[in-house]
Amino acid sequence: MPYGVIVNCGAVLLGGFIGAFLKSHFSEKLKEALPNVFGLSAMTMGITLIIKMESLSAVILSMIIGTVIGELLMLEERLLHGLKGLEAKLPFSLDEKQLDVLISMIILFCFSGTGLFGAMNSGLSGDHSILISKAIMDFFTAIIFGATSGYLVGVIAVPQMCIVTLLFFLGSLLMPLLNQQMVSDFKAVGGIITLAVGLKIAKIRYFRVINMVPALVLVFFISRWCLTLPV
Repeated sequence: MPYGVIVNCGAVLLGGFIGAFLKSHFSEKLKEALPNVFGLSAMTMGITLIIKMESLSAVILSMIIGTVIGELLMLEERLLHGLKGLEAKLPFSLDEKQLDVLISMIILFCFSGTGLFGAMNSGLSGDHSILISKAIMDFFTAIIFGATSGYLVGVIAVPQMCIVTLLFFLGSLLMPLLNQQMVSDFKAVGGIITLAVGLKIAKIRYFRVINMVPALVLVFFISRWCLTLPV
């Protein structure tokens, strides 16, 4: 059973709704400060994952090629278009700012290196500790953004459940093919994307982070290829 997946997604759902419910108890000054704190937290998370890399060349090459592919396929633009198409079916309306927050939260909750690897590791070994640890952090993160963006944050638990559940069941197929360097480089790529999310949320630098996601797939192949190169 994907207990770690359930706990992690439940934490996002509950935290988002709690933050939205307590929204009126947060002052405007506090609401303006919280996203900056969250951005710094995301950057810290990203840095801790980046330092785990073993092949700098594999990580950089994956990020460059992955981003080029994402830009050519216009992944973020297509996602925005899809979200706008679904907006009419939602019980609430979304403005451009809320859509931008939604994309950032989808990346952080659904595509962080810790979450993706944790889901695969959980499916292979039955060890849910990574996802449960992430759930604790995601719970408070969801409260912070629920207080600033409303119930929209809790809705992210739906795509998150779909993504991590799929990876949970794919874990038994993927993990036997991976080695330590591939896993470390994968986490580093996830860390770079998470760092970009933090910079975006803190309004330091805008990145089309969804367009970087293909790098998370490419890094497995490029990292293994780098292992075959002569030293």
